[in-house]
Amino acid sequence: MICRFLSSEGICTGDYEGYACISSRCSHWREAHSCEHHDRTGDYCNKYARFGCVGKDSCHTLSEYLQAAAEAETA
Repeated sequence: MICRFLSSEGICTGDYEGYACISSRCSHWREAHSCEHHDRTGDYCNKYARFGCVGKDSCHTLSEYLQAAAEAETA
């Protein structure tokens, strides 16, 4: 899986910022792989046609997804 939080240098920019990727031990990785809408060949969400899993808490409706995406852009 290609993680959206992984920099080109192989460093995590998500929850474990500054460390090497821990892949299957990472909560984002596990959550994405447990989702029926996640494309396992890369970090792609088939439900919302975008890269990066929006997360279980933001995946219920399109409006919730858009709100979560907007919050992520301003963070």
